[in-house]
Amino acid sequence: MTEVVTTETLVGRFSVMSAVVDCLLDGNGPGVLLFGDAGIGKTALINEVVNELGHRVRPFRIFAGPTLASVPFAALAPLLTGLTPGQINEPLSVLRAVVAALNPAGQPHPAPAVLIVEDAHHIDDSSVAVLAQLAAAEAAKVVFLCRPYPAPPAEVFSMWSEGLVDRFDLQPLSEPEVNKLCAQALDAPVVQSTSAVLGKYSGGNPMFLLELIEHAKSLGQLVCHNEAWMLSGELRGTSVRLMDLVRNQILHLDVAQRDTLETVALAEPVPLAVVQQACSAATVDELQELHFIEIDDDPARHVRLAQPLVGEVIRQLVPTAHSMTIRRRILDLMQDKPQTMDGLLRYVSWGLESGTKVPDADILEAAQLANRLFIPSYVERVAGAIKDPALKLAAQVEVARAKWYRGDVRGSVSSLAGVVDRTNDPRTVRQASMLAAQLSGRQGIGPNAIKQAAYEWEAALARLAESPRGIDPRELELGKLGSRLLTLEGLQSERHYLDTERELRQIWKETDDDESRLVAGTLLAEAMAVTGRPVSALQILMGIQEMVTTSGDWSLQYSGFVMRSYVSALQQAGELDVLDSFLKNHISQAPNSLIYAGGMLHLTAGMVDLRRGDLGVALPRLRQAVSMLRVSDMGSDLPDAVAAAAYAASILKRRDTVMTYSAEYDALVRDGIHPSLLAQGHATIARADHIGTQAAISRLMALADSAAADGAIGAEIDLLMLVLRLGDTTVARRLVAVAEGSEGRTAEFALSVGLALIHKDADRLIELSDSAAKEGMELAAADCAGHALRILESRGDKARQLEGQRLLKRRTAALDKAGPAVEGNLPDLQKLTRREQEIAALVQAGSSNKDIAMSLGLSLRTVEGHLYRMFAKLGISHREDLINGTHGTDNLG
Repeated sequence: MTEVVTTETLVGRFSVMSAVVDCLLDGNGPGVLLFGDAGIGKTALINEVVNELGHRVRPFRIFAGPTLASVPFAALAPLLTGLTPGQINEPLSVLRAVVAALNPAGQPHPAPAVLIVEDAHHIDDSSVAVLAQLAAAEAAKVVFLCRPYPAPPAEVFSMWSEGLVDRFDLQPLSEPEVNKLCAQALDAPVVQSTSAVLGKYSGGNPMFLLELIEHAKSLGQLVCHNEAWMLSGELRGTSVRLMDLVRNQILHLDVAQRDTLETVALAEPVPLAVVQQACSAATVDELQELHFIEIDDDPARHVRLAQPLVGEVIRQLVPTAHSMTIRRRILDLMQDKPQTMDGLLRYVSWGLESGTKVPDADILEAAQLANRLFIPSYVERVAGAIKDPALKLAAQVEVARAKWYRGDVRGSVSSLAGVVDRTNDPRTVRQASMLAAQLSGRQGIGPNAIKQAAYEWEAALARLAESPRGIDPRELELGKLGSRLLTLEGLQSERHYLDTERELRQIWKETDDDESRLVAGTLLAEAMAVTGRPVSALQILMGIQEMVTTSGDWSLQYSGFVMRSYVSALQQAGELDVLDSFLKNHISQAPNSLIYAGGMLHLTAGMVDLRRGDLGVALPRLRQAVSMLRVSDMGSDLPDAVAAAAYAASILKRRDTVMTYSAEYDALVRDGIHPSLLAQGHATIARADHIGTQAAISRLMALADSAAADGAIGAEIDLLMLVLRLGDTTVARRLVAVAEGSEGRTAEFALSVGLALIHKDADRLIELSDSAAKEGMELAAADCAGHALRILESRGDKARQLEGQRLLKRRTAALDKAGPAVEGNLPDLQKLTRREQEIAALVQAGSSNKDIAMSLGLSLRTVEGHLYRMFAKLGISHREDLINGTHGTDNLG
């Protein structure tokens, strides 16, 4: 295996690059056939290969093109300057001329010639025949860089089947690779949810991704806060360069293919039968073969563009008059408006843009759907087109919701004002009341505002019932149930969980309305999780999640509500691995909600890292969460994020950071935004050095008493564990009593710690420290080690004290390391050559450089050189980083 030293400009592709290098250095080996879509990185990869090989090969570049594809030997023209006009068409003369150009001295060169053919899908047949002869005679290695569609000449595939070239297919970048390329392009870490969205929009195509980054940055959609880049709003528009890139891709299509492509781009997703009637079945097949379009497996077999950005650009390129012609053609063939979500959005926006009459009811439906899919710019673009007075107030609610997504709370409240009092539609009353309740947390007017919104909802229903038009009895019944559920939610926001459970359980079991049942079940699960039954809560929430995914688009508005309860229950249960997997999977799907609700998810991920003690990861991630929540905080999570960041910084002894976040926390509380009990505990322990340990313990005990009064067993356990962290073990008996009545891993661990402290069992605490460390719970492991040491010190056992001191030092040292919680944080050993992987295994086994040299039969200097290159590839600084599986610098993505 050839050892490859990569550079910073290439992301991913390490295994392909190594294999290509092997092909070109092997004297008897084949050439290379490198396949990939436009912009996928074929040229970048071969440039890195050439750079790595240096003087060991002699590269010659030739370029094929569509205009000369039918001209014999056109691609080889730069090597044929010595031929006369009469010789230019003689294959033997051309072959001799190419050989002479490759060896101008007339003697074989020690470095082999490598012919690199760009855009080989356009190469003429005659040139391929000559290249095949050169490869067969081992006079040169040939590298073909080509797109799979349009296909290269058959002779290229013949060279592959005959073993003259090896084929490599470049795939889109993976999610971690997208994150890395984003960070490289922006010269700073990128929030993981942001890179996931960028990856989705670009399709993992490096060229599109880099162009998207520059465009978003220039428009202020991509901003840098706390030394990390994040999206401040949804991506919109395309750059001139991107339009040129797409235009060049479709230039080779004929008129019928372009017309079909434009039809799909404007109407997507559109049923296959409609496209085949509007255009032709043959061109649809051709575009699918060319990978321009994809056909879904649903019953209608909807057709859409394979690359989202390509569709966005094509829609901008199509003239308005032609767009209207295509729209009339499609509408004549469709029996009804589109049934898919994205199809409805396209149908309405396309109609408004082309001046076609679109029913107001359809516009409102599209605006509501756009908000459920977190596309506020769409709502603001179409809602104003509604003229029907009966629907205008419903549209006003959607505009208010869109402003709330964007963080414009004042504008949202203004848009929502008076809607409940003026509307005659029960559904609009429901939507406006629920949004008013959600906005109350960001206005600093207290949890009681939720109950006020419920009261106004009920009053509006009474008004409608007494109006001349009246109200359907079923609507009245469901409206009253909805307002009651909102009242119960208000009680829970005031932490009256013990007062709501019985009624919520009754509604959950007895109502036949899916929407009411979903809300009741979610609130019930929240109450159960808070009061010490998170495992039982998860059982309910798993059924509710199934409801959300199978109940149609109406349930999408509750997806965030349900997700918040689900991740909270997982945290309370201590199911951190499950929660970690859930967060990664959700981010990988890259929904638009990440742009506006991603702060909550990053806060949750940071809390997972904090509970584990992966502080080198937790603090940067919490700082990112703070930055994101400052832009959009729909769940009033900012105080919790700020408090958690201050707490993490205090453990790491970063006093300036503690002071900064503590001051921000105080300001938020003064503004009336209410932190959770745990956040209040984090804020207290973060400034323990400032206010004194005893004062901090007193404050934490008061919070624990408040949690106990509310029945918030999970919060009480967390707060008592914080008291233990400050060294007060007198709470051990209370901790045991509380934990015995609670479910989940967190309670089980707290119970074990409490019992060990009651019995002053240092050995049990050391055992708990070891088991916590093995599970990656470094903070808990350090706490147990500290408790054990204090017990050993009280006994005066000098030998055991020394053992305890060493254990505590080891556990404490682990806290400042960036652990494996962040995907992509582990060194990717696949980047290494086989020899380097052997060396890495020996380093991880504890071998010294001298041991490695003797084991592998290498010189000490060679081993040191290998390690230097390995560290550069892996982004680490020390052999300890390789042993511990960590990076030398924080990965904040």
